[in-house]
Amino acid sequence: MLFWRCLFLFNLQHTSRNITVLEVIIALSLAILLGNILAHKIRITPAIMLIFMGLVLALIPVHAMHEVREAGLPPHVILEIFLPVMLFWETRNTSWREVRTRLRGILLSGTVLVIFTAFVIAWVLHTFMGIYLWHVALIIGVALAPTDAVAVATLNGKLPKASITTLKAEALINDGTTLVLFALALQLAGGHELALGNASGMFFFSFLIGSLVGLAVGWGANKLRAHIGNPMNFSVFMFTVPFIAFFLSEEIEPFEGMKGSGVVAVVVAAFYLTYRGPDTIKPQNRFYGLPIWSFVSYIMNGALFVLVGVQLPSATAPVDDVLREYNYAWALTFAVIVVAWLVSIAARFIFLHVTIGIMRALDRSEKQKQLRTTFRGRVVSTFAGLRGGVSLAVALSVPTDVPARDFIIFIVAGVVLLSMVVQGMLLPLVIRWAKIPVDTTEEDEINEAVRTIIAESFDSVAEIGQEIGAPQWIIDRIADEQMYNASMYRNLHAVRKHGANAPEEARRIIEAGDLEKELRLRHLEKQRSVLKRLRNERIIDTNVLHAIQEILDIEEARVLGPVELE
Repeated sequence: MLFWRCLFLFNLQHTSRNITVLEVIIALSLAILLGNILAHKIRITPAIMLIFMGLVLALIPVHAMHEVREAGLPPHVILEIFLPVMLFWETRNTSWREVRTRLRGILLSGTVLVIFTAFVIAWVLHTFMGIYLWHVALIIGVALAPTDAVAVATLNGKLPKASITTLKAEALINDGTTLVLFALALQLAGGHELALGNASGMFFFSFLIGSLVGLAVGWGANKLRAHIGNPMNFSVFMFTVPFIAFFLSEEIEPFEGMKGSGVVAVVVAAFYLTYRGPDTIKPQNRFYGLPIWSFVSYIMNGALFVLVGVQLPSATAPVDDVLREYNYAWALTFAVIVVAWLVSIAARFIFLHVTIGIMRALDRSEKQKQLRTTFRGRVVSTFAGLRGGVSLAVALSVPTDVPARDFIIFIVAGVVLLSMVVQGMLLPLVIRWAKIPVDTTEEDEINEAVRTIIAESFDSVAEIGQEIGAPQWIIDRIADEQMYNASMYRNLHAVRKHGANAPEEARRIIEAGDLEKELRLRHLEKQRSVLKRLRNERIIDTNVLHAIQEILDIEEARVLGPVELE
C-alpha cells in the first residue's frame, strides 16, 4: 500500500480533484494480473498486453484512472523510483561471467550505439521529414536511442542465455549514456553551443563517478548486510541500496554539469553485491528475502507498462495546437513516427553489422571466433532492441519552455507503441525464422555443479559426524541420501544429454525418481488434509495451522525444487 501511495502522490497532490487511490490500486492490480495471464495464454510479450490494458483503462470511464491520465506520469517516478529498483534486480539476474566475456561489444552497444542512433534519427528527421528545429529532432533521437532494460527483461526464456545477457547488459548501461546526451540536447535547445570537450567531460565523469560510487556503496552494503539476520530487515535494507547509490552519484558534481550517473552507480553496486552475495547473505535471507524482490519487481514492471499505456492518449491532446503553430500536417506527423521507428531499427542493425565486421577483422583470436554471431542472430538482436518506459520518461522530462515539447512527447510515445506492439509481436516470428538452437547451457551447468558439490563434499559427512559425535546411524542415513542424490543427478544428466539413446538403467532410475516425487507430494497433500481437519474440529488454533503449513510447504519446495517466480 505504501508503494502505491508514494507512486501517485508525487504528482496527484497537485491536482484540484479528489483522487481515489483505492480505485487506482484496484485498476492497476487487475490490469497487471489480466495482462500477464492473457499474454501467457496467447504467447506474446507481456509488455505488449500490459500497454494495451493501460490504453483500455485510459479510454473506459474509470474516474480515478482518468485523473491519473490528466495529472500525468511524472518522469521522476520512472527515473528515480522505478528505474533504480528494476535495474538493481535485473543486474542481479545478469550473468557477470557472460558480461565479462562480451564486455567489448556491450560497452560499444551501451555507449557508441546510443550516440549513433540518436544522431542518425535526428539527422533523418531534420533532413527529410521537415523538422527544421535541430534541437527538436535531436531530443526525439536521444529519447529513442536506448533500449529499455524492463522491456528486454520480458524476453527472458525466449532467447539464448548469451543473447539475453548481452541485451540486458546493454540496456543496463545505455540509460546513463542517454541521460548525458539528453542534458546536451537541452543545452542546445537553450541556445548554447555544443562543445566536444564539454560533452566528453560529461560522459567521462558520468561513468567515472557512477562506477566509484557504485563500488563504494556496494562495498559498504556488503559489509553491513553480513550482520543482518532478520529476513524482513534484510529486505528493507537491500531496497534502500539502489536508491542510495543513485542519489549519491547524481549529487556529486565536481565541475558544473559534470555529475555522476545514478544508473551506472546502481548497476555497479548490484554487480558487486551479487558477486559477494555467497559470502555475506545468510540462507534465511536468501530464502525469504529474494521472493520479495521478485514480487516487487514484478509489480513495478507491470505497473510501469500499464501507466505508459494510460498516458498514451493524453499525449495526443495538445499536439493539434503545435501542428498548427508550425504548419505541420497530421499525416506527416504519423509518417515521422513510422520513419523514426524504422530508422531506430535500421541504425541498430547497421551498427551491429559494421562493428562486428570490424572486430572480426582486427581480432582473429580463438576466443573472438567463439563469440561470433550469424547474420540471422544479428537480425534477432536488432528486433529485440525494444523501446519502452525510459524513452517516454526522457520525453516527459523535456522542460515546458522547450518549443514543440508536446510534439516531441507525441512522436516518442508513438514510436514506443510501435516498438512494443509491432516489433514485439514480430520478434517471436523472427526468432523462429532465425532457427536459434535451444540453449541448455545453464541447465547443464546446474546439473554438473550439483554433481560436483555432492561428490566433493561426500567424505565430509563422516568427518563432521565424527567431529560432533553424531550417532553412526545418522551419519549413514545422510551418506545414503547423498549417494542417492548423486545417482539421480548423474542419470538425469545422461538422459538429458543423450535423450532416447540414454542407457536403459538411467531412464529407469529417472522414472522411479518421478514416482518417488509424486508419492512424496501426495503424502504431503494427505498431511495437509489432516491438518485442516484438526483446525476445523478446533483441536488446533489457526496460528498452529500456519506454523505447520510452513513446515510442509518447505518440504514440498524441497521436493519440487526452485520455482520460476516471474
